Amino acid sequence: MAGYSRLYCIGGLGGFNGADGINPIELQIWVGHSSRQWFEAHYFDNDIRPIGKIKVIVPEGPDHPNALLDACLAFYPRAFAQCASMAAVQSKLARAESLDFDMGKSEIPPEWHQLRSEASGPFRGLHIFETELKMISSE
Repeated sequence: MAGYSRLYCIGGLGGFNGADGINPIELQIWVGHSSRQWFEAHYFDNDIRPIGKIKVIVPEGPDHPNALLDACLAFYPRAFAQCASMAAVQSKLARAESLDFDMGKSEIPPEWHQLRSEASGPFRGLHIFETELKMISSE
């Protein structure tokens, strides 16, 4: 059975962060589980575009330490525009529709590892809220 288990809200980068520190929310990253974990983005700001045509990423493993960073890089590249490796990664993934860090490692550009290290500073500057999704009883 597949389903979503976690949600990340990312926002507040335009200078106004609202009382909660995140408004306006620019995108959400949904985490799904089935035979493998996956991440997909849902945008509130229509000007945000992923790298290439990426709609889903599969992390190296469930709850892998790089999973959220990889998702942010793939789905929100403009937040990492100052990273020197971003242009090369975007060029190599211009037609990509997914990234699979588990079973598709050979399709990940070698520059991705450099991009991860360059992105650590901007990533820490993102306003990210996380919540676990739980079914509420209707009774």
